[in-house]
Amino acid sequence: MALVSVSGAVRAATTLALWSAAWQGGASPDDVLQAIDGADHRAGVRAATDEIAVMTGLPGPGSPTAGSAALLPLLRDAGEAQLLLPYPGDLRGLPTSGELTVTALDAGAAVTLTGPSLAVVPVNGHWRVFANSARHPADDLAQAHDRLDDEVARATRSLTALDVARQSDGARERVRQLILADAVSTPPDMPRPASALLATSISLQALLTVADSHDTATVTSYQMAAVDDALRPLAIAIREARRAAVAAGVRGLGRRSTGAPRGLGRSL
Repeated sequence: MALVSVSGAVRAATTLALWSAAWQGGASPDDVLQAIDGADHRAGVRAATDEIAVMTGLPGPGSPTAGSAALLPLLRDAGEAQLLLPYPGDLRGLPTSGELTVTALDAGAAVTLTGPSLAVVPVNGHWRVFANSARHPADDLAQAHDRLDDEVARATRSLTALDVARQSDGARERVRQLILADAVSTPPDMPRPASALLATSISLQALLTVADSHDTATVTSYQMAAVDDALRPLAIAIREARRAAVAAGVRGLGRRSTGAPRGLGRSL
């Protein structure tokens, strides 16, 4: 199920949104760049069009990419960053068509910078900047928690009834590896409730990915289809939980001044 899978672009976009807010709140440029580069998108940044290049001062199409530091002026005046996690059937926060929509859908993630009405998309190890006036606010933490709890309970009941809820030792190790691979370096002043929900969404995403691989038990074709039906609402709830966690983190970080540079946090 394509909806279940999460690419490295999701981790990169999550990192960018949070550290954009931390940068506005007083984080050091070294910490911001360390976190962004640590998300494995170190190939630089480029404007998607000549118009965006003129607007931002970034290199345009066909030009060599600028280093990650070129993002700092853009993020300083970015306003509130919104994490988008588009998938087929849900393009909220994106134009109905066009290069941005295709690129963001292919990546599975984008960050809208609401101040200058731009979107930054992680693409093949670098960042591409587009114009984007669309918005898609996230749920608040309470809504996201409630939805996640409901869908976890629903999926658990369905998988238990199908007798495919067992896990092998190999599946547990795969879950552990996925959690570590998706870990996000969070700003040190990230609000605890937001950090906790982000960590929960990362852990559940790992479980979901392994469950969707049908490695948890031997299943029939009927069971595979039923598992997909059971996991789809949970996959959406996990995505929305991540978006809610990032939105709460962005709001909290934007109101703070971190003062002297501090070490990076970690959401596992």
